[in-house]
This record gives sequence, structure tokens and C-alpha cells, in this order.
Amino acid sequence: QDYNWYWETLPPSWPQKTQASAFFANACPELLKSVAQFRFFPDSDVPEIAFVGRSNVGKSSLLNALTGSTNLLARTSSTRGFTKTMNIYAIAPKSRISLTTATPSSHEKITGHGGLAIVDMPGYGEGSLTEWGVEIMKYLQNRKQLRRVFVLIDAEHGVKSKDQTLLASLRLGGIPHQVVLSKLDKIYLPPARTMRTHDGTLLTKAKARAKGSVNSLRLTMARIREQIQPPSGAGALGELLGCSASIVVDGRFLGIDAVRFAVLQAAGL
Repeated sequence: QDYNWYWETLPPSWPQKTQASAFFANACPELLKSVAQFRFFPDSDVPEIAFVGRSNVGKSSLLNALTGSTNLLARTSSTRGFTKTMNIYAIAPKSRISLTTATPSSHEKITGHGGLAIVDMPGYGEGSLTEWGVEIMKYLQNRKQLRRVFVLIDAEHGVKSKDQTLLASLRLGGIPHQVVLSKLDKIYLPPARTMRTHDGTLLTKAKARAKGSVNSLRLTMARIREQIQPPSGAGALGELLGCSASIVVDGRFLGIDAVRFAVLQAAGL
């Protein structure tokens, strides 16, 4: 689509995106555990995908849209740094992934098959806990089950200094990661028959207009590409996905199906 750019990877086909959407539609998201420190993470044999971004980048709203959650999988708030813990969610058909209780002879463990775990990281930046960096990097650098880190960048404001610091740390550690542009509706909306807000409210014709242009969006992405794939170091995956959890375009959240496919691909599903 106009709002995604694949320069080193192949874009998913329509059947692939449909299959990814069906997986999440049939999944039963469940909060398995919330932890404040890496040493409290349970053992696991389930692939994990981490989502991280600046405070108020729209991460919680995106996770709700991604999973099709109706019970606010990740709580949303306008308060910066609202998510204070690392929250582990099972994403799989009912009862396929579970958390076993620790016993005197064994550790707590996430077990199952046919799904994945999404780890929602606290937002970094103004208002977040100062200890964030230490515990987050322990997880990112040492978690063997981690398959990929999805770094959310605000499409309107671009890559900020703290984003650059995180991306540099990921490159230095050789940690697989890719960038997703959140809040894409702030700079671009494609022509559409209908547009609704996330709560289902139909936008009037005056408000449901195309915004921006493909050319200007591609120029924005080109600038971001230079920042996430510098000449040296293991840069981000060679694709940029744009999405919005605020606007439903012709019955689908803008760009969410492509993110769903990328998540499942990263998890090996």
C-alpha cells in the first residue's frame, strides 16, 4: 500500500494479510504476567515479540487494534508513561498458551503452542520511571525467546533523540528490530468510501477526506530510513509500516493488517 514501504523485504499478499487478520480474530488475548524487573520474567518456550516506543506514541491503542481486543488488552491513558510494568500477553486460540505456577522444584513458565507472547514495554521519555532503561535493556539483550522488537515512531514527529538512543542500542546489541510509524492519520489518509473513528463513529464527508500525498509520505519515510539504517551497524529491518489505531478506513484499521502479518512472520507463525 501507499503507506507501507518495503525496500529489502517482500510485501505480504492479500491472502497473507487476510490469514494474519483471521489469526488475531480467533485469538483470545490474555494477560499472563506483569513484571517490573527482568529477573522476574518466567521461563518460556513460546516466541515473544516486544513493542516499545516513546511515552504517548500510541502503543497501547495500537496493541488494542492489533489484537482486536474489546476489553482493553493494554490500558490507554493520556498520561505519559502510563504503562509502568512489562506486561506479557498470550496471543493464541483459547487455552493454547498458559503460565504454569512455580513449584519448589521448578520455575514459573510460559508453555503452549500455536501462538506467541506480546510484551508491552513501558514508554520511554518524559514522565517515565528513571529505572526504565536498565530493566528494559536487560530484557532486550538477554531474553532468548525474543524474536523481534517493534519500535513505534510517531509519524508526525519522526525520530527523536531518545528513539535514536534506543535504536543505537538495538544495533549495538544485534537485536532484531523494525520500525512502525504510528498515528499515520496525522499526516496521511488514503481516499476511502467510509472512515470511522476507533469507537465506530462515522466521520462526515467534510472530515473523511484524503490527507497528504503518497509522494510526501515517501519523502518522510526516506528521511526516517536514513536514521534507522545508518551506513554501519545492524540496522532495522528494511521495511517501514504505517498504521493508525484511531481511524478505520473502509472497515479496517489503517495499516493494522500489515503489522499483524509482520508480527506473525517474526514469530515464525
